Amino acid sequence: MPSHALIKQLSKQLQSCMNVDKHSYKRQLDRFCSDYKKGNDPAKKLATLASKIDQSIAKLNRRKVSIPKIEYPDLPVTAKKDEIAELIKNNQVLILCGETGSGKTTQIPKICLELGRGVSGFIGHTQPRRIAARTVADRIAEELGQKIGESVGYKVRYP
Repeated sequence: MPSHALIKQLSKQLQSCMNVDKHSYKRQLDRFCSDYKKGNDPAKKLATLASKIDQSIAKLNRRKVSIPKIEYPDLPVTAKKDEIAELIKNNQVLILCGETGSGKTTQIPKICLELGRGVSGFIGHTQPRRIAARTVADRIAEELGQKIGESVGYKVRYP
């Protein structure tokens, strides 16, 4: 396949890559396109990039099929799950307020996961304390029927 056609094809495939890879691969494609316009044929480099893009797409597809079955306990947030999901879909920023113990911390990440968020990247969840980060991750993983490190993990700074 000529390099120009391959560049166009790979450019279309970028949308199906993991979020962490998209920017880097786009920059590489832009450089290859520039090289091609200058008369250099980046065929060998394009083949390597095509392989990386295929790996990224395969990883995304594996993550799609590995989403665990999501169940919701009887909590106040759960009663508004569909409304919250619609708001998350339609808004870039959402401020959600609720009583302590209403399920905001543990159920919102699961709603996001059910919407397909977190498949091409991560669902981030912040906590002010190390113990809180660990226990929230443990709780969400337990509710998903998984162990920490499968679909749910946590990271603290300054270990």
